[in-house]
Order: sequence, then C-alpha cells, then structure tokens
Amino acid sequence: MRSMPAAAADPPAWGPFRHPAFRSLWTAALVSYIAFWMQTVAGAWLMVSMHASPLVVALMQTAASLPMFLWSLPAGVLADLVDRRRLILGSQAAVIMAMVVLAAGTVAGAIGPVLLLALTFTLGTGLALSGPAWQSSIAESVPRLQLPQALTLVGIAYNVARAVGPALAGALQAVSGPATVFVANSIAYLAAFALVWRWRHPVPKAHLPPERLVSGMRTGLQYAAHATAVRSALLRTAAFMLPASALWALLPVLGQSRLGVSAAGYGLLIGSLGTGAIVAGLAMPWVRARIPIEITVVVTTVIYALVSTLVGELPSLALLCPMLMLAGAAWSLALTLLNASLMTSVPSWVRSRTIALNLLVTQGAMAAGGAIWGTVAEALHANHALIVSGVALLATLAWVRRHPVRLGDERDVTLVPGELQPGLSDAAPAEAGPVAVEIRYRVAESQRRDFLDAAEEVGAIRRRNGARFWRLYRDLAEDGRFLERFIVESWVDYQRQLMRSTVADRSAEDRLRAFQVTGIPIETAHYLAER
Repeated sequence: MRSMPAAAADPPAWGPFRHPAFRSLWTAALVSYIAFWMQTVAGAWLMVSMHASPLVVALMQTAASLPMFLWSLPAGVLADLVDRRRLILGSQAAVIMAMVVLAAGTVAGAIGPVLLLALTFTLGTGLALSGPAWQSSIAESVPRLQLPQALTLVGIAYNVARAVGPALAGALQAVSGPATVFVANSIAYLAAFALVWRWRHPVPKAHLPPERLVSGMRTGLQYAAHATAVRSALLRTAAFMLPASALWALLPVLGQSRLGVSAAGYGLLIGSLGTGAIVAGLAMPWVRARIPIEITVVVTTVIYALVSTLVGELPSLALLCPMLMLAGAAWSLALTLLNASLMTSVPSWVRSRTIALNLLVTQGAMAAGGAIWGTVAEALHANHALIVSGVALLATLAWVRRHPVRLGDERDVTLVPGELQPGLSDAAPAEAGPVAVEIRYRVAESQRRDFLDAAEEVGAIRRRNGARFWRLYRDLAEDGRFLERFIVESWVDYQRQLMRSTVADRSAEDRLRAFQVTGIPIETAHYLAER
C-alpha cells in the first residue's frame, strides 16, 4: 500500500468546516448546546431557589439525563430506519413546545419542583430522540480521515456552549429572572430548527427492506457485545462517567451552601469547566499526534479525580475556578478520545445504534450519578461526597486496564463492495426463518490449533453481524473434519449479514478458508426451519 501524503494523513484542525453540510449541522448543534446549558443552569438554580433538598436538586441532572438512557437505543434504530432530517426536525419541534410551556409557566408562577422535573424530562426526551440521528449525520458529513477532528470540533462547540451558556443564563437571571432565560432558549431552539430545515442530505437507496425496531435494537446490542473495540470504549466511558458525574451534580449545592454564590456566580463555575474543555479541544490535534490515546485517557482520569477531591475544600471562587478549568480540560480530553475510539471502530450500517449505546451509557451514568451522589451528599455533605467520588474514579483505573482503547483502523469499517448473494432467494421468502448455515472444512491435523483460533475470530464476526447462534463442531467419525454452523433470524437477515462484511471481516474469513486441505472444496449449505 502506498504511503499517505502528509497533508492527507494529518488534516488541518479546521478542515471539516470546508464541507457545507458539516458547517450547517455544527452551527445548529452549537445553538442547541447553548440553549441546553442555559436551561440546565436556569433550571437548577430555579430548583435551588425553591429551597429544595440536595437530593431534589441533584435529581434535575437525573431528569435531564434519564431520557437518554430510556430512548437513545430506539432513537438510534429509528435513525437507521427513517429520514434522519425529518426525525431531527420532529424532535426539535417537541423541544420547542416544551420550552415554551416552561417559559409561560415560570412567568405565571405556576412552576413547582415536580412540574420542573417533568418538563426537564420532556426536554431531555426530545433531545434523546434526535441525538443519534444528529451525530450520525455530522459523522457522515466529512471524509472518514477527518472524523476524529470533526468530533473534536463538535466537542469544542459543546464546550463553548458550556462556557457561554451558563454565563449568559446567569447574567439574564440576575437581571430579569429564569423566565427570560427560558424565552431565550425557545428562540435558540427555533433557530436550530431553521438551520436543520435548510439542510438537505442524500438518502441512500436501500437494497433490502428495513429492519424492524425490536430486531434493530437487538442487532445493535449484539454488535456491541461481540465487537471488542466498541465494548472497551463503552465500558471505559461508563467507568469514567459514573464517579465523574458527582462534580456536575453537586456543583449547585457546593456553590450556594459553601461559597454563597449568586446565579451569576454559579454560571461562572460551570463556565470555568467549559473554558477548560475548550482549551483542551484546541490542543487535541497536538495531543493526538504525540501521546497514545490510552495514556491520555488514564492521565486525564487521574487529573479529574484529584480535582474532584480538592474542589469541595477550596474557600473562594478565585481558587475554585482555575481548578474547575483543569477538571473541564481533563473531562473533555477523556470523553472526546473515548468517543473517537468508538466512532472510528464501527461501519456505517451500525453507526447510529452505536452512538445510541454511547448516549445510553453516558446519560445513564449521569442520571444514576445524580441520584447516587445526591444521596451521598445528604448523608455526608457535598464536599465529602466529592472526595468519595474522586477516590472511586481512581479505583476504576485498576479494572479498566483490561479494556484498552485505540482509534479504529479503516479496514475495520470499510464495507466490502459488491457482496455476492446466494442464488437461493426464490426458494425462501424474505421473512422466512430461522435460517441455519453450515460450512464444512477439512483441515490437516498439524494445523488444527491455528484453525480453531481463526474459527473463533470468525465466530465473533458472525455473531457481531447478526447471527444469534454460532458453533464449531468436530466430526467424531473422521479426524480433520469440522462443521461451522450459525443461525440467523430470517433469510433477509442472512442477506443483511452478508452485506455487513468489512475488509477486515473478509480477511479473517480468508484466513480461515486457507486452512482447507488443498484439492477439497469447502461445502456450504443453507437450511430453512420448517417446524
């Protein structure tokens, strides 16, 4: 293979902006993120102003994050089944209506803790339904070589919003109260809606009927369970997010009870986290070029844990804000690299579902963390809960060593073009099944161990791409004869499995077939269940 030119191997930091679709979606995402963070700050501070307990205040994070846990996987499947643009627009319309209700209710003085939690949950639901479709569209708007940098730019947009949104919300609240913030959010979400409305994207022609919702969810879970890179990235994300969420959940309580800050002061605290994350995003190309991804994630985890144990003891904003900037930088680097590891390791057919699983893990951890760390704070006080969370985060490092992360290789995600289909389609209706596939091998005794290792790799590929059962059998009557057998849900699911093969998958199958004794053909048979 020819070496890649330097310019192609290391794309410019701002290269993704050369693509119009990425610019439109990135801008809409930035506007939505700013509105999200404005609502997060205004909603949390409104709850604090109602003299709610630390547990109820922390439940605001749960109400915002729980919808991602509940709906992200169905939303990921929908993003593969329907027009993504329409899905995003419909979800954004629901968010706008919920925000208008929240603004009107606040003006009328009709918002209490329960209604505020309910509306926050509704807003989270709208964002959850659009999240996988939005992120998949952004990922597909740039060449794969620019995908890590595109994810970095999306992270910068998120963290710019995390710096600007809280500060803007704090300033508006200080002048005219939270209702103004909620009105501004409604306008911002409407602007994002207009940007997506103007965006057009080609809808690829489907050669097979779409999967059903439940089947698509099962396939997404199955892929993650049998893809080592995906499994490692998701486990590492969960191990980081659950203890790290304590700082986000308890910062409103810490700011008011220990430092006595105003709404503007709380916005400054959140903005400090966002500012640190922006700096980290700008430094990301330099970091990726010089430090292995695994080392970077471990170091940033240690930094975030140490900051979490310290911030609860700092007596002033002058000391706290720089520490929060450091925490924001560590948070951004760790999660952006974990996300890049995930997104560069999956082919296009399962990308939305993988994004959905990542959202499920991250937001599920945030939702659970809000409840867990709120409960711990009520028992031990907020500063002690943060110390416990930092120690817990450090403790996870011993476990996650078994699950290293890396950026995916292009061979792992490039689909094999022109996959041939078996010539039996007329004998089996598309939805008929289950279908059993048997492949018979003859292998020399001296190569048996290597053959079994190669077969195990192929078995993981079969299960990852849709087989619900796979097993390799040895013939007891004759040494050297083996039978590979796997079962898929239906004939059309078998066709989908064949279409999902990547270059790396095909290489693994070729290695397995190379063990076949010369001069004896490999036999393949297909069986349709009758009873």
